[in-house]
Amino acid sequence: MLSPNLLIIGASARAAACSALRAGLHPWCVDLFADVDLQERCTVTRLTGRYPEDFQRFIESDIPGPWMYTGGLENRPRFVQRMARRRELWGNAGPALSRCRDPKFVAALLQSAGMPAPTVAEDIEKASRTRRWLLKSRKSAGGAGIRFWTPGDHEQQGRDNYFQEYIEGEPLALLFLGDGGMAHPLGVSRQLIGESWLHAAPFHYCGSIGPLDSRTIQRPSPAALGRLLASECHLMGLFGVDGVLWDGTFWPVEINPRYTASIEVLEYATGSAMLTSHSHVFTHRQLPPLPPPIVSTNRIIGKAILFARDDLHFPAEGPWMAGLRSPRPVHELPSFADIPAAGEHIEASKPILTFFAAADSPSACEDALRQMAVDLDRWLFER
Repeated sequence: MLSPNLLIIGASARAAACSALRAGLHPWCVDLFADVDLQERCTVTRLTGRYPEDFQRFIESDIPGPWMYTGGLENRPRFVQRMARRRELWGNAGPALSRCRDPKFVAALLQSAGMPAPTVAEDIEKASRTRRWLLKSRKSAGGAGIRFWTPGDHEQQGRDNYFQEYIEGEPLALLFLGDGGMAHPLGVSRQLIGESWLHAAPFHYCGSIGPLDSRTIQRPSPAALGRLLASECHLMGLFGVDGVLWDGTFWPVEINPRYTASIEVLEYATGSAMLTSHSHVFTHRQLPPLPPPIVSTNRIIGKAILFARDDLHFPAEGPWMAGLRSPRPVHELPSFADIPAAGEHIEASKPILTFFAAADSPSACEDALRQMAVDLDRWLFER
């Protein structure tokens, strides 16, 4: 009989842990924050040593069950591969991880299949000067370190960086479930990127709104895109594709071969438990029967991450305390999440906490999030 325990490690484990609870699993978590609301839900340890090397002692511990990683560790393929030899991994490692995180390979794969893909260049001197280019780090996560390249800017060229053609449009995230050969599309969400009302730096991920109507993507077919990536990159379990929608065409810009930030938004909107399907792939080595992908729904969920506009010591009291004193069942939408301990010092530009809203349309959901951000700003910085 399989153990219901699941060891979750990464920069932040809270969203994945709540998804695991909704799937009937018992999460044990190690992350960089050990936020107060996560401590209320499950066992969590804050990583205080070297990242990611000090995760190893937890993976090699006697905690039963498989493990999975969240954001950030997809950029450490050698570490993930070593740890996958020590404990069963519910996730992607080896060639699957190396392929899908190679921007040049992915761009060539998409283009050879006749699908849209931004051009990727490693030497900007050989690239077209008529296009706008982004300078990206191969080791960043959540949009950190991305910036526009300007002529004469050579200071950060090197093997750890690459250039990607900038595509104008609406940032979207597509979610899939793969088995290494096939993939089911599960849903589409809009991404909040570099929003000034959340004090996020340019290109930083700061939230999701969804589900969106997948029929707005006219090209390529999400089903065909997921199938191509799953079969050629050998992706298994839940994986996401970040991209930009312009005039009905979706331009993939990055593959996230893991639990993604948008999953909880789709789960709260539909009442699903997507880690149930994720676990099925690794225990049965095939896709489970799934309902059709989400096309549209009357319940739109939004999450937003507020960043610190100035240095802050997190207050002991605030509107988040009601949820801490009487936590809602894990299937119900919380008002706040990723809540720091009282008195914790948060540097300017760092994330403070996450908050949620529900509405009957994406625009109304964003309006609600914007108003909550204004109220939080007053509470945290203007009292």
